[in-house]
Amino acid sequence: MKICRALCFCLLLPGFSSFSADDTPKIEFSGFARLVAGYLDTDEASFEGYENEVSLSEKSLFGFQVDYTLIPELSISAQLLAHSDEARDSGVEWLYLHYRPSPQWQFKAGRLRTPYLKYSDVIDVGFTYPWLSAPQQLYGSYLFFSRYDGINARYRFNFEKVYVDTELFYGGFDDEITASGESFEIDVKHLYGGAVQVTYGGLQFRAATLASKNMQAKIDGVELLIGALDQAGYDELVDFFSLEGSADSYVIGLTYDSLDWFFSAERMNVSTDTAVLSGIDNYYLTVGRHWRNFQFLITFSCSKQILDKPNNIIPLGVEPQLDALYYGVETFASRYPTDDLNTITLSGRWDWSPSLAFKGEVSFLNGERGKTSFFDINDDAVDFDRNAILYQLGVEWVF
Repeated sequence: MKICRALCFCLLLPGFSSFSADDTPKIEFSGFARLVAGYLDTDEASFEGYENEVSLSEKSLFGFQVDYTLIPELSISAQLLAHSDEARDSGVEWLYLHYRPSPQWQFKAGRLRTPYLKYSDVIDVGFTYPWLSAPQQLYGSYLFFSRYDGINARYRFNFEKVYVDTELFYGGFDDEITASGESFEIDVKHLYGGAVQVTYGGLQFRAATLASKNMQAKIDGVELLIGALDQAGYDELVDFFSLEGSADSYVIGLTYDSLDWFFSAERMNVSTDTAVLSGIDNYYLTVGRHWRNFQFLITFSCSKQILDKPNNIIPLGVEPQLDALYYGVETFASRYPTDDLNTITLSGRWDWSPSLAFKGEVSFLNGERGKTSFFDINDDAVDFDRNAILYQLGVEWVF
């Protein structure tokens, strides 16, 4: 991180704002910002940080990017992000070397965006996608590692009017992720995968895979529980609560855009040997209409997660230590996210200028009783039915 900060500092020095002999700038600045207000119509839970009062702090952000060209084929890019959401840290979002030996080949090394979902590279730049908030079921998933430290290779080619974009990546991830109000410290030693995108006219098909090997996750208190279970000889429960293992995730997507209508869909499936992340199958479907400088769309998104409850074989009433262990198992099992949620979202967008857009969105959230459904449920809301409406208004700006 010290190296990252030093590089960013050097990039911003006045001396780097120089020009070559042919007056071609060596340094370019760009940025983006979004101001989003949201309100959730229930006082029994929060959703993505929103509660039953108007808030500007969950999705609002400001990003600034510097691209410095060393030679025509080699450049350095850095992006700084200031975020108002308490679940995310502000600072260096990416910092990498970019080598382009030919128009077809590109190579990157450093802190990079994970090229996994369709909008992974630009998830913070809301101006680039139609919704105000990308579907939570995919883009808010705790298996969506938005960035990684490593390398990336990209190759583009075409067959007449068919354009193909391929990408491979490898690296690691170490950060905190929040899911349904629960924070996980996740360390992935080996994170790798690839993506292929095929475009013909307004039709685009995309497929991607992401493998996470040697993955370790930490939740406050779980390690103490595992140690007590291991000492007591409950190996089956130790295996259930263990947050070490691997996960393989697959995505397919289809997009069509004409002068009048557009359609988009993505589906993500996760298989893993870690119980808390098991059985994830999420997708969304969007249909929209272009009209002058406006877009109107409806999105249906769905998440399904199969999480078997542990077989709590610890006997009650034998001794106080076993009773405490039994209730510890029940408590921690209930804390793990079970995010079954169906959402219908109505969105509108007005492009006021080529760099400024206004958006409005209403999301009808329909979760399942007894599951977290992406909500952070209040302790006293035992009767909360996991249904709510989220209202959002926002302004998106690029410069």
